[in-house]
Amino acid sequence: MAGMPTWTILGGGYQSYLKGDYSAAYEEWLPLAELGDAEAQYNLGVMYDEGAGRKADLALAAEWYQKAAEQGFIDAQTNLGIMYLGGQGVPKDPDIARKWLQKAAEQGDKEATQLLQDMVTEPA
Repeated sequence: MAGMPTWTILGGGYQSYLKGDYSAAYEEWLPLAELGDAEAQYNLGVMYDEGAGRKADLALAAEWYQKAAEQGFIDAQTNLGIMYLGGQGVPKDPDIARKWLQKAAEQGDKEATQLLQDMVTEPA
């Protein structure tokens, strides 16, 4: 999965995350995520996905990825597709996985493109 949080306008949370102060990063990103900021939503998804400063919770990670993915956030679309592909935190569903991976691939995400190609060439 696309791993690290992204950093554009979320500089304070980024600095905290880099220092390993995950609680501070979480506290900075949560209000932004709740207001609908896709990047903050994605970053919280990563934190829950990887257990960075939060107890790992794949279902909650998927919820945050979903919110960001619906806004067109590429890395969230890729990660959500991967979660559906493997049934991690969500029911295993290749059709939903394909939908999210396709959206990310259409925006140029190489990992999503490769995963889609793998889905086509792997035996069912």
